[in-house]
Amino acid sequence: MFFVGHGAFAQDLTAALDNIINSDSLSKTSVVAVKIIDKNTKNIVYQRDSALLLKPASTMKVATSAVVLDTLGADYMLKTAIYESDGRLYLKLLGDPTFTSKDFKELFKSIEIEKYDTLIIDNTAIDNRFYDNDWMWNNLISDDNPPYSVFNLDKNTLHLKITPYKKTKTVQVACEYPVTIANELVLGKYNDIKVEHRPWQNSDAVYLSGTVMTPCVVDISVPNPEKYFLHALHQAIPNFDGKIYYGEVPCNACLLTWFETPLMEILREQNKKSNNLYAETMFKLAANRAFGKTGTIDDARKLFERFYGTNEFVVADASGLSHKNLLSCDFLCDVLYRVRNNQDFVSTLSVAGCDGTLKNRLKEVSLQGKTGTITGVSGLCGYIKASSGHEYIFTILTQNYKGIAKPAKHLEDSIVRELNKF
Repeated sequence: MFFVGHGAFAQDLTAALDNIINSDSLSKTSVVAVKIIDKNTKNIVYQRDSALLLKPASTMKVATSAVVLDTLGADYMLKTAIYESDGRLYLKLLGDPTFTSKDFKELFKSIEIEKYDTLIIDNTAIDNRFYDNDWMWNNLISDDNPPYSVFNLDKNTLHLKITPYKKTKTVQVACEYPVTIANELVLGKYNDIKVEHRPWQNSDAVYLSGTVMTPCVVDISVPNPEKYFLHALHQAIPNFDGKIYYGEVPCNACLLTWFETPLMEILREQNKKSNNLYAETMFKLAANRAFGKTGTIDDARKLFERFYGTNEFVVADASGLSHKNLLSCDFLCDVLYRVRNNQDFVSTLSVAGCDGTLKNRLKEVSLQGKTGTITGVSGLCGYIKASSGHEYIFTILTQNYKGIAKPAKHLEDSIVRELNKF
């Protein structure tokens, strides 16, 4: 730990931050790394273990979204489109993570589907690898960690309707999409429902256990995005009796209709609300644009390395879910400094006290930033305009703690509040 600066200001801030961190119990058992630089000059204001490679959690999205924005451009529109060529229909998919079943039906509304005997789906934009190999398998059922692919639909989430019946002393589970449910729910004095995979029992089933008192809805991820997409497709075009194949849209195909979503809308949802599905999809789509072939995580990593001109990191995924990701506070501050004047990028960050994952934090501070949380890891980075008018870029990464993230978030907030005084 050392400080680069001059005068009483330097000494006072260093002493204040050292006291906050060293007096916190987390510093005794965990890694607490911090980097603060001047937003305008990049001069180091404070640093503590800032060169250590640590797990970034969802602060990873800061680095990957900057790559996506630069590659695709702020004016880019994700277009899900229907084409016609030689009497055949083509459906071109880009994996738009906002696309819903309702949008599906609207897309085909103007198409006289009965005229066609063939529908070809172009699924070549990104690959069909639904999960990263390094994700925690027991988290994969969560709607926060859905599988993703070019077949994204309804955020790849299913809604389970849970209804208790006191007369029969039973609990029923219903879902509009066919999914294997192992229902172990019982009546109780409150709703306390656990959702899990148990591959050692049945790898295809979703297990529900716990107690239920009142009707409720539980969200889970779809087991297979491609199967769910095709199920919804048949519902969207019930009068279609032809064949469905996979293939590429011909160069001379005629565009009939389309659904489009602005890239900036996606990136704001991705960073403000830390949406993992959005982050993973867009990272691969950026690789598709950069290399002119089906987007893969391997090519996305190459794009990341090319963009930043270094390989002093480990990028396992785009969202930060993997515990194999490794970035430093130095790196994240460099990223934030690089894009500090890009208002499109800055607009994707959560505003403290206003929106996103910072809506209920640091309301008294002028801060735009990105949070991150996975098991044993917490992070916060961004831009702060202190009460003095000074502007800073900062990153805080806390690692290897036991229990919930609340104490780590409290320490982050304490550091930021102290910085706000200078």
